[in-house]
Amino acid sequence: MTTYTKLGDGGTVGHPSIKRVPYLVENTFDATGQNVAAADTVQMLAVTAETLVINAGIEILTASSGSVTYQLGDGSDANRYMTATAADATGHKATVAAVTNVGHIYASADTLDLLGAGATDTAGKIRMWAVMVDVSGVDETDRN
Repeated sequence: MTTYTKLGDGGTVGHPSIKRVPYLVENTFDATGQNVAAADTVQMLAVTAETLVINAGIEILTASSGSVTYQLGDGSDANRYMTATAADATGHKATVAAVTNVGHIYASADTLDLLGAGATDTAGKIRMWAVMVDVSGVDETDRN
């Protein structure tokens, strides 16, 4: 089981906005030559503590073979946002494995990950996206 880290090319370190508005983060992973197998994890987007992930998904930019599948989740739930989904056709894939996972708040820092769930991917290219918002307190002092 291998973990590939792509956090340097995308995601966020801290919240990129000074106002409390939702923002989009994205990152692209090219599996060419990586040989992502079942149970391999590709860490794609950093999630800062006290962040609400409104939703997340993937877009297949270059299709893989018919038996390559991916899940989209995090360190606590490998398919929080998307169950095993075939990567054999380009386009956006259905998101949210369970309605209860919409609007997930991260109390501590984590990553949004692709988990290989099928055959080894040697040629696919995937863009992961997430819509997030900072939900940390504005005035967290003793007087509150």
